[in-house]
Amino acid sequence: MERIILHIDMDAFFAAIEQRDNPELQGKPVVVGGSDGDKGVVSTASYEARKFGIHSAMPIYQAKKLCPDAKFIKGNYHKYAEESVKIINICQTITPIVEPVSVDEVFLDISGSIPFFESKIQIAETLQNRISQELHLTCAVGIAPNKLLAKIATEMNKPSGITIIEKNMVTKFLDNLHIEKMFGIGEKTAIILKNLGIYTSGDLGRFPESILVKRFGKFGKKLSYMGKGIDNSSIVPISSNNRKRPKSISNEITLLENTSDKEKIKKILLQLTHKTSYRLRKKNSSAHTITLKIKYDNLSVNTFNHTVEKAISYDNDIYKIVIDLFDKINIGFRKIRLLGVRLSNLEYKDDPIQLEIFSIYRKKFARVSKAVDKLKEKFGEEIINIGE
Repeated sequence: MERIILHIDMDAFFAAIEQRDNPELQGKPVVVGGSDGDKGVVSTASYEARKFGIHSAMPIYQAKKLCPDAKFIKGNYHKYAEESVKIINICQTITPIVEPVSVDEVFLDISGSIPFFESKIQIAETLQNRISQELHLTCAVGIAPNKLLAKIATEMNKPSGITIIEKNMVTKFLDNLHIEKMFGIGEKTAIILKNLGIYTSGDLGRFPESILVKRFGKFGKKLSYMGKGIDNSSIVPISSNNRKRPKSISNEITLLENTSDKEKIKKILLQLTHKTSYRLRKKNSSAHTITLKIKYDNLSVNTFNHTVEKAISYDNDIYKIVIDLFDKINIGFRKIRLLGVRLSNLEYKDDPIQLEIFSIYRKKFARVSKAVDKLKEKFGEEIINIGE
C-alpha cells in the first residue's frame, strides 16, 4: 500500500479564534501572547499583524513598536485547547491514525482512507470544509509520501490552501524548492549551504553526503536525506499508550553556530519548551522542577534549577521559569554551544491533566477535560492538550 501522509496547519490559530469570537477584531491586526505590560513573546499573530513584520516568538515590546495599533491579547489557552480537541475529533473521522504535534498542527496517515474517497483532494477538502463549517476556522493542508514533505507542502500554500506532492513528483519538486523552504533549515544553515553551491533541495540531495557530514556532523546526514525527500518517521497515533513513567523529560539542541545573541537564544528556548512540555503532557504528567542546561563554547556546562510547589505542565508557565533562569545568567564574553530544558520531580495523575493555570477559566476547561476523557475512552489514555 502506498504511504500517504496528510498534514494540517491551522491558520493563525490563536488569533483566528479571537477574531471569530469577537467580530470587532475581524480584519484587524491581532497579537496573542505575552503577559501583563510588555513582557513575554508573541504566541500567534493574525495575518493582518504579520504584514507589519510581527511573528511568533518575537518579544511583545518589539511587536508593539512595529504595530502600536494592534490588539494585544494575553490569550485564553483553555479555549484554544478546547478547539484543538475538536480538530482532533474531526481528523479521526477520516482515519484513526492521527498524531497531534502541537495545538494547531496534526499529521494523519490516510493511506487506508483513500478507497473511501474519490481522491486525495477530496479528503483535504472534506477536512477543510468540516473545520470551516463546525469551528469557523481555516487551515492549510499538505499531502505527500512522508511527514517531511507533507509539512513542506502545507507551507507552500498558506493560508487555507491545499498542496499535494505525488510520489512521482518528488524529484522535480525538490529540484525547484529553495533550501530556505525546507523544514529544519534555518537562515544561517542556508547561508553555509549556499557557500557550498547548494541553492535548492535537489542540489542538497545530490551533494556528497560525506562533505555534509564533515561540515555539519550527524546533522549533515539528515540534511542529505532531507535533500532526497527521505523521511521514514512514522505517525504516532493518540491510541499509542506508553505506560512507562520516566523520572524526567528533556530536550536539548547543539547549535549549528555558537552564539551570545539573547533574542535568538530565547527563541530556541521557546521551541525547546514547546517540545518538552508537549512530551510531558503526553505522559499525563506535570513537573515540579525546571532545569536550564547551557554548554558554552569552551565546553563548560552549567545547569540552573527552579522548583515550584504546585506541579505545572503548560508551556507559558514553564517558559517563564526558563527565561527567568536565563535572565539571571551573566554570559559575559562567552558564546553558547548547547541549550537544554529538563522537567523533573514529575507528578503523575490517573485523570487527564487539568492544567489549572488560569483559575478563572477552570469551569470552561472542565469541558475540555470531559472531551479529552471521551477521546481517552475510545482511543486510549494518551492525549495532547496544548503544544504552543
